[in-house]
Amino acid sequence: MKLKPEEVKKRYELATSRKDQWRGIYEDAYRYCLPNRNLYDGYYEGDSPGQDKMSRVFDSTAIQSTHRFANRLQSGIFPPMRDWCRLAPGKAIPADRQVEIQRVLDDYTTKMFGVLRQSNFDMAMGEFLLELAIGTAVMLIQPGDEVQPMRFTCIPTFTVCFEEGPFGTVDKVYRKMKKPFNVLDQEFPDIKIPNEIAQRYQDAENDKITLIESTYYDKTKGIYHYQIIDESGQHELLHRELTSFPWVIARYMVASQEIMGRGVCLTALPDIKSLNRAIELTLKNLSLIHISEPTRPY
Repeated sequence: MKLKPEEVKKRYELATSRKDQWRGIYEDAYRYCLPNRNLYDGYYEGDSPGQDKMSRVFDSTAIQSTHRFANRLQSGIFPPMRDWCRLAPGKAIPADRQVEIQRVLDDYTTKMFGVLRQSNFDMAMGEFLLELAIGTAVMLIQPGDEVQPMRFTCIPTFTVCFEEGPFGTVDKVYRKMKKPFNVLDQEFPDIKIPNEIAQRYQDAENDKITLIESTYYDKTKGIYHYQIIDESGQHELLHRELTSFPWVIARYMVASQEIMGRGVCLTALPDIKSLNRAIELTLKNLSLIHISEPTRPY
């Protein structure tokens, strides 16, 4: 069943409140392991890009290890510009048709990797695996155009919250996003902007508008509803009915009764913080020793 804008806003706020329970530990993990993708500490709400996000980092071991982890995963599972899988007929296919079906599947495999190489899959997957090292990675897959057949977008976990459906699968995703008002009709050709909002941005088209995006499963129709509403939850700007789920939510490890993932960075976080603090105190002590030393004439 399709939800009203105010219902979407209510569900988004409830999912956000559950996710906020993870803010402390995720904030520390991004600060020390993936600072350049850190949107905590007010970096996202402040809307002031270009800040120094490494002012509290005194040791880069965790940062280098996180990138090494993601690079090894990508080179081992999704090596760029290579065919990293092959479609093959299953055991239900008769033996006398295996060769015939394999030729057809090989053609599909070639076309599939042709589309992936023409898209931004390799770049998005690299970012996706970096987020997975923290614990939770999110990717949005959308249809493209003639130049780029598919669009893969790694969405920062900070902006996304979700709910689990049956068997622990994710079937409801909500995202808070900021977009320049003048690009909405280009990114979403079927968007319908209410006059009240259009008048508000009439003389400020370059300003960013805050929107809430929701995707959820409708079990009565067997489809997914994709909606975009304004931040106040009063207006619906876009609604689509999808036959497939456009989100990929990967969690490195999920503990019982938890919804967010726990990755290798969270496992090593106590050691990372201890090492960073030890080096910080060492550098401060060295600076004090240098200042306190008397000047020796030559």
